[in-house]
Amino acid sequence: MSALQALLTHGVGFGDATLLAIRASVGGFFVVSGFHKLFNPTRRQDLRETFAADGVTFAPMMYVVPLGELLGGLGVAFGALTLFAAVGLAALCLGASARDGLKRIASMKPLDPADRIDDVLYLPEVLYVVCLLAVISFGPGAYSVDALLWR
Repeated sequence: MSALQALLTHGVGFGDATLLAIRASVGGFFVVSGFHKLFNPTRRQDLRETFAADGVTFAPMMYVVPLGELLGGLGVAFGALTLFAAVGLAALCLGASARDGLKRIASMKPLDPADRIDDVLYLPEVLYVVCLLAVISFGPGAYSVDALLWR
């Protein structure tokens, strides 16, 4: 196989560094988001209003969701119990997409079915699921707590 063929079929070979970048960015987002929803009164009120608008009336969810974001984000960011953390965050994202994200699609006024799909893919929750699927599929990579512990 030539160098060009290898490049075209296997990429540039920065897999572990790319997984670290994905984990750090997605995990970091959820750490900050969860922290603010737990400890910032304005963000907590925003969450309360979102839950009310989405028909979520189970009061403990006000703490379960942000705590899941915070702990799952830490796990993904540092690559600790990564598979469990990524699956948990993906579940939160799918729930958010189903409860809140799909409602936002109507306000985008899709032009046709293709535009509706485009709008679904535009939702941040959906893109986070795609990133988390990469982590779930390929594992945390070499630059992770899991790699250090389980070698």
